[in-house]
Amino acid sequence: MNPETEPQEKQRRGRPANPAKRQAILETARRLFLERGYGIGLEGIAAEAGVSRQTIYNLFASKDELFAAIVQETSATITAPLADLKPGSLPRQVLTLLGQSYLRILSSERSVSLQRLLIHAAPQFPSIGPTFYANGPGRGIGLLADYLRRETSSGRLAVDDAELAAEQFFGMLVGKTSLRRLLRLQDGPLADAEITRRVESAVAVFLRAYSATV
Repeated sequence: MNPETEPQEKQRRGRPANPAKRQAILETARRLFLERGYGIGLEGIAAEAGVSRQTIYNLFASKDELFAAIVQETSATITAPLADLKPGSLPRQVLTLLGQSYLRILSSERSVSLQRLLIHAAPQFPSIGPTFYANGPGRGIGLLADYLRRETSSGRLAVDDAELAAEQFFGMLVGKTSLRRLLRLQDGPLADAEITRRVESAVAVFLRAYSATV
């Protein structure tokens, strides 16, 4: 058994986690995964973070769980507009904020580096793809689908297949920008004006398709 993937339930019992220490581990692991690849061991991450390997195991059962926490953190930032809904917020406002957050993060250098890591590491580490999808894109689609169902129940939208509609919305936003970045056909993150253009267009098309008044 691989000690870095075997659950360490006994080791995870004890004092409550120190939030600052947990965040330091996440930031260090994120940087090292991108710099050195997914093959880096937990001992290397612990040494860079200034903690013991046992401390990491007290917080995360495995390297995959540590990676999942990193992805969840980014996903939570992207989907914050769905979690922080203000009373009376209309779909156009919510989708616009979500779209801006999504494109700003997706086109960042760190996100592009992560996509390249996934492509490089997937053959050697088969768990990395499912872990990333479940805690990143899959989570975002699920949260948006839940929001679309609620808005349909309230009468503001008319969405028959919420999961499909959520995928359509994210797909309209990104288009081929990620592919161009991965192929190095486009340098740097999207400019604010381009993000605004893409978001306004995607939201307008989406609402024309799924407005309850049509």
